[in-house]
Amino acid sequence: MTTQQTGAPLALFSRDFGTGPRKALALHCSLAHSGAWRGVAAQLGDELTITALDLPGHGKSPSWSGQGDLTQETLEAVLPFVTEPVDLIGHSFGGVLSLLIALHRPEMVRSLSLFEPVLMAVAREDAPDAHQWNRAHMDEVNAHIDAGDPAMGARLFLRVWGDGRPWDTLPEELRQSATRLIPFIGASQPALAEDNAGIIARLGEIDVPCVLMDGGQSPGLMHVVQDGLAARMPRARRVTFDAAGHMGPITHPAEVAAEIRKTLADADA
Repeated sequence: MTTQQTGAPLALFSRDFGTGPRKALALHCSLAHSGAWRGVAAQLGDELTITALDLPGHGKSPSWSGQGDLTQETLEAVLPFVTEPVDLIGHSFGGVLSLLIALHRPEMVRSLSLFEPVLMAVAREDAPDAHQWNRAHMDEVNAHIDAGDPAMGARLFLRVWGDGRPWDTLPEELRQSATRLIPFIGASQPALAEDNAGIIARLGEIDVPCVLMDGGQSPGLMHVVQDGLAARMPRARRVTFDAAGHMGPITHPAEVAAEIRKTLADADA
């Protein structure tokens, strides 16, 4: 494994996993870091060299400016890593970023392997009740942040989007990190819940093999979103891991990696 930093608009930290001849870029979920891909990468190291990034404010990367649009600033920081054709691997917020990269640099994207990209705005069109459920949940999380209790906001958020462990059983370091980063979740909502980047209308332009994965234990909203994305993308297929939840790439890395391999093969067919 190697590490490096780049002179991007926001200089993101990266690390490389594997020694395979094929290049991939991996983007983690909010509140995590690039090391979250270690399990998946261990299954794919013969085929891929995976560059995994720390998103702004996560891991060893600097925080975003707090001005303007978080998702746009993050995209601008990630795009300098896309200098040659790559396979994109994304989880949650990282999955939404992967869709944006595919729209901005289509000639550089060979395939997409996405686990529960959280483009909640799909549900606004396809299942308004599910979208409203998410809005109410985020309103509750943000109310605690605004009231000066980010720890409670993080606790409530991870109750739905964590790995199933109760807050009080999480390592202190993880609780502190989630508390520090929880404002990132609110700042990403214009892109995720409202689609201010206009992703949905352009999904038909993404004409590369794509697998959209979700967990059978995840909130029902995720199934709505993945089904909706797949219906709008010409070369997408759907996979559900019945025993997994939202943190599937961490809890079920071998199963996720196996689907990534199939998508790589589809791109070569």
